[in-house]
Amino acid sequence: MPRGRKADDKPINGEIPKPDFALAVKFYKEDIRPAQAKVGEFAQEQSTAYKAIKKQAHVHPGAAKLAFKLHDMEDTKRDDFLRSLYGLMQELDIGLTRDLVDAMGEGEADQMPTRERKRPTLATVSPLN
Repeated sequence: MPRGRKADDKPINGEIPKPDFALAVKFYKEDIRPAQAKVGEFAQEQSTAYKAIKKQAHVHPGAAKLAFKLHDMEDTKRDDFLRSLYGLMQELDIGLTRDLVDAMGEGEADQMPTRERKRPTLATVSPLN
């Protein structure tokens, strides 16, 4: 692990210290590159798990990531986040709309509040001269 600078390494009167390229390469080889390899292994495990969430559990991976992030948040931060999210969703008129699956009465969507979808309007086009 890289250590902080020694007290006697301080520049004097605005002097710019000479770059130590050998030390930078040493940090890269001993600390950064091994850590990147470990991150890659864990990222592969995460990717496999999220693919399983999508294909086997039939849950949107982005929604799962957000739910897991919310689960790991401190209660007060989560409450603030959810208040902001809910307020923005209301302001932007974002919400669940009922679809055919909801109409069949199967699934857990019956327990969620839904909103009515706005009727589409036709756009008027001016004739070309």
